[in-house]
Amino acid sequence: MDKHNRAAHTLALMHQRKLTSQLVHQVRRSNARAQAEIATALEQLQTVGELITETTEQSCAELLRVSAGLDGVLRLLYLQSDRSREHESLHCLLAPLKQQLDRAVGNVHEML
Repeated sequence: MDKHNRAAHTLALMHQRKLTSQLVHQVRRSNARAQAEIATALEQLQTVGELITETTEQSCAELLRVSAGLDGVLRLLYLQSDRSREHESLHCLLAPLKQQLDRAVGNVHEML
């Protein structure tokens, strides 16, 4: 992902809030000009909303890959835990972090 896309993704939520605020302000004016402005703002909101959804989906996919990697590490540590207390200790430290990561990803994924 290039710098431009990252900046666009980072600012997408702020931009959506700004557009929503503009829309609310425009709705209060009820003439034909306002109706055209509302239609434009709604189109922009839809575009920004799609960008937010796309970014969130990509981030969830990345976090799921991290979770899968952690799962592999945890399995390896578990298999080695009977040989070394350090392996068992690392497993005990990482397992709750993986669970927390999985819950957070699940929460965001449900939002989609």
